[in-house]
Amino acid sequence: MNRTGNCLCGQVTFTAEALPRLQACHCSMCRKWVGGPFMAVPCTNAKFEGPVQRYASSEGFERGFCSVCGSSIFFHPIDSDLHGIPIGLFDDPSGLPFKAEFFIDQKPDCYAFADETRKMTGEEFDKKFRNG
Repeated sequence: MNRTGNCLCGQVTFTAEALPRLQACHCSMCRKWVGGPFMAVPCTNAKFEGPVQRYASSEGFERGFCSVCGSSIFFHPIDSDLHGIPIGLFDDPSGLPFKAEFFIDQKPDCYAFADETRKMTGEEFDKKFRNG
């Protein structure tokens, strides 16, 4: 389903084909980036307009943010059409059930989600997404 959204200041806008699920990443890098778990929707065919700044955060991955307001815009495996876009940026976040948690072994003990989700450790994530 094609979805739209924007950053906090509204200068970055996007359209993207959202896969029907919400995912959370608990890795230390994501938590530093957004101040907590990164709650994102995997999307394809994403088109961003406006002042998007890109940051190569680790080998093979980049993160995008608005250069005006600083909103986190996406997490992107560079050799992929996939973008993880924060759920809070969508104009309509309905119909995106919470399905998976990544880097569960790095999740702090100060929070927990009640939903039943597929849970992946950092090693499992790396095997699936970094090493093929």
